[in-house]
Amino acid sequence: MDALARNLRRFKFILPALVVLGLGVLLPGCGGGAGSNTISTINVSPSTASGNVGGQQQFSAIAFNADNNQVLGQTFTWTSSDTTVASVAASGAATGVGAGTAKITATAGGVTSAPVTLTVTAVVASVTISPTSSTIKVGGTQQLTATAFDVTGKAVPATITWQNSSASIATISGTGLVTGVSAGTVMITATANGVASPVATVTVTP
Repeated sequence: MDALARNLRRFKFILPALVVLGLGVLLPGCGGGAGSNTISTINVSPSTASGNVGGQQQFSAIAFNADNNQVLGQTFTWTSSDTTVASVAASGAATGVGAGTAKITATAGGVTSAPVTLTVTAVVASVTISPTSSTIKVGGTQQLTATAFDVTGKAVPATITWQNSSASIATISGTGLVTGVSAGTVMITATANGVASPVATVTVTP
C-alpha cells in the first residue's frame, strides 16, 4: 500500500512535465507561426499578354509562403524589362509604348516573381503624304512619300497602297512616283492597314 502511494505521488509530478513537453513539440507546427508571413513565391497573371501601342494590360500578383498559403496585405513593386516597349504602374497596369516584347515582374518582401511576357504591337493610327501639293509638266515626275504613325505619333513600318483619282492625268507607282500624262489635277491618297491619309494634289501642266 505504501509503495502504491509513493508511485502515485511520483506520477503527479511527472504528468505536468509530460504535458508541457508535448505542448512544446506541437506548438511550433501550428499555423500562424512567425514564418507564415514570410514570402516564398510570387505568382503574376496573366502569364502572357499582348496589346497595342497606347493600350493597357492589367497584371495582378499573389504572394505565397513556404506552405503555399497566400500572404495577404502585400504591396508589390512592378518592373518592366524594357520601358521603350512597355511601362508598368504601381497598380500593375502596363501601357504599350513601342512595338516589341517586355518582361514584367512583381517584387515584395525581397522576392521577385518569374517574368511574364507582354508583346506590344504598333497599330497604324494615321498616315501622311509629303508633299501635300505639287505641280509637274506632262511627262515629268514627282516623288511622294507616305509615313504611317501609331497613336503616340511615332512612325511605324507599314505597307503603303497608293490611290489615284485619274490615271488619264497622272499615274502613280507602288513606290509613290507620280508621272504626268495630261493637263489637269489628280488627288492622291495613301493607305496603310486600312487607314487612309489626307488627300495630296498633283497638278499637271502642258
